[in-house]
Amino acid sequence: MGNNSALKRVRKAAFGAVVGVLVVSGLVSFGGGAAVAAEVSSPPPPLLQRDENVVTSDPIPTVQIDDGYVWAQATIGSTVYAVGEFDNAREPKAAPGTALTARSNVLAYDIDTGALLPFAPTVNGVIKAVAASPDGSRIYIGGSFNSVNGKDRWNIAALDAKTGELVPGFVPSIGGTGVYALATSGTSVYAGGLFTQANGTARKNLTAFDASDGVLLPWAPTTNLQVDAMVMDPAGADTIIGGRFSQVSGDTTMRGLGAVDKTTGTVDTDWLASDSIQNGSNSGTASGKAGIFALTADATGVYGTGWVYGGAEVGNLEGTFAVEAGSGKIRWIADCLGDHYGVYSTGKVVYTTSHTHACGTMGLHPEQQQLTHRYSEAFTADPRGTLGHQPNVNYKDWAGTPAPSAYAWTPDWAVGVTTGMGQAGLSITGTGNMISVGGEFRSVNNGQFEGIVRFSTTPPGGATDKPRLSGDSWTGAVAPNAEDTEGVTVTIPANWDRDDLTLTYELHRADSATPVATTTADATWWNRPAVTLVDTTATSDTSVEYTVVAKDGDGNTAISGGMAVVAPN
Repeated sequence: MGNNSALKRVRKAAFGAVVGVLVVSGLVSFGGGAAVAAEVSSPPPPLLQRDENVVTSDPIPTVQIDDGYVWAQATIGSTVYAVGEFDNAREPKAAPGTALTARSNVLAYDIDTGALLPFAPTVNGVIKAVAASPDGSRIYIGGSFNSVNGKDRWNIAALDAKTGELVPGFVPSIGGTGVYALATSGTSVYAGGLFTQANGTARKNLTAFDASDGVLLPWAPTTNLQVDAMVMDPAGADTIIGGRFSQVSGDTTMRGLGAVDKTTGTVDTDWLASDSIQNGSNSGTASGKAGIFALTADATGVYGTGWVYGGAEVGNLEGTFAVEAGSGKIRWIADCLGDHYGVYSTGKVVYTTSHTHACGTMGLHPEQQQLTHRYSEAFTADPRGTLGHQPNVNYKDWAGTPAPSAYAWTPDWAVGVTTGMGQAGLSITGTGNMISVGGEFRSVNNGQFEGIVRFSTTPPGGATDKPRLSGDSWTGAVAPNAEDTEGVTVTIPANWDRDDLTLTYELHRADSATPVATTTADATWWNRPAVTLVDTTATSDTSVEYTVVAKDGDGNTAISGGMAVVAPN
C-alpha cells in the first residue's frame, strides 16, 4: 500500500513513451512515463471548476495530534471522533511539542470550531475502527487493545459519546490480531478484522453482537484474509464488506469486496459490484497484496477505495468506485493509479485520499516524467462521461466505464513517516459544509496542520488560497505587433490555483491604472497553456513595462514579474 513497494518500482521502471498530447492555445503539453495503449483514447469526463458544493483548498485551524496518526473517523452531529495511534492532542496551529493535552489513541473535536472536546477515554493499544450507534448515544471502537479506561476490553468497546465512559453491560471480546472495521444497524454491531473467535466462539474475521448486552449473534460469514472496511447498504438488507480477502464464505467471486445479508450472514450473490471489482488473492506471493481500504455510503450509493501491490490479476482497481444502493450496480469508476485510502460522500461530491500518480483517464494529471504524487481528490457523485483507455498495460483497462468528473481541487500535503506507508490523509468524514481529513500528514499548504485538518465550502474569512505563481517565477515574453498593426502582444504561461480551474488574466501597463487587456483561461499544475494578451493602445515608439495579474473567482490575485518592451532608437 505504500509508495515504496519494490514491485511498484519495477512496474514504474517499465514505463515507456508519452501518454498523450494536448494542444491548448498553441501550447503542446506532454505527459510522460507510461506505455501507450494501442487504441485511441476517448475523451475523459471534463475537469470541472469548483462550485458551491466543493470545499475550498484553504485548511482551517483544527486540533492536531503530536506525532502518530489518525486512522479512522466518525461523526455525530458536529462532533468528530478521531482514532489511531497518538498520545497527545495539540492546539490548532501550535508547533510540535507545544500546547499539548493528553489523549490516548482517541479524541473528539467540534468540527465547527476545530476545538478539542473533553471526551478522553484511555485505550492501551492502536484503534483502527470507529462507528456511531444509530441513535448517536454511543461510539464503538475496534483495534488491537485489551484495556479501556482501566478495564478489560478485548479489541472492541462501546463508549458513551459524550462522557467517554464505558457503556455498562456491553462487554464482548474478540480474539485475534485485531478489529479493523465496524458498522451498526438497529440493535446490531458488526465487526471485521483479522481474528478467530468472538465471545469464545469460533468466528473468522467477521462477527456481530447485540448492542444491548454484547451477546454474540448467529451472524457468522467468513473470509480467508482480513476485513478492513464495512458499511451498511443504505437501501438494502446487506452489510457490505471490504478487505484483502479472496473469498467470502467460500464464494470466490467476492475478492476484496462483497455483500452479505445483515441478518443471516448469507452471501448476496445478486449484489453486482463484486462481479466487476476484484481486489484480492490468496495465491502464493500475491496473497493479500490487493484490497479495498475504505467504504462509505450516502442515501443513494456505496463508495469505496482500492489498492493493488501486484498486477491486474491480483487486483483490478486502484482508485475509487461508486455503486448503487441495493443492487450494487456500478455507477462509476475513477481509476486513478496509486493506492487510495479514505472516502466520503456529501451526496453531491465524493472526496478521497490517496497517493495518486497518474489519472489521465479521468482528465487529471497523466504520469509525470518525474514521479509526482497528489494526495486528495474531489469527484462528482454522479457520472459525467466515460473513462479513457488506461495507458499503463500493468493495470486493468476500464475504458468505456461510466466515470465522474474531477474538480480542480488539489491541496498540498507533507507526507508522514509514522506508519511507514509514507502517506498523507487516511480517512475522511464530514457534516454540513465541512469535511475532516485525518492521517499522518505533517502540514497542509505549508501550514501547521498535523494529523487532522478541516476544509469548508465557506471557510472563515472566505476563500483565500490564491494563484500559485508570482514575481520572477512567473514571466513571459513581450513583442511589438507586426509593422502594419499597432500594439504589443504579451505571451505568458498560464498560472494555476489549488482550487480553481479557470483564472482571469489582466494585462497592466506601468503607466495605466486600469488593465489594457483581459482574458480567461483554464490551467492546472501539470498543463499550463500559453495566455496571450494584446495591448492595442501601445505604439511602436513607446517603451512600456507590463505585468500580468491572475485572479481567481474569489478575487485572490498573483502578479507576474515585470516585462518590458523597448522602443527602437
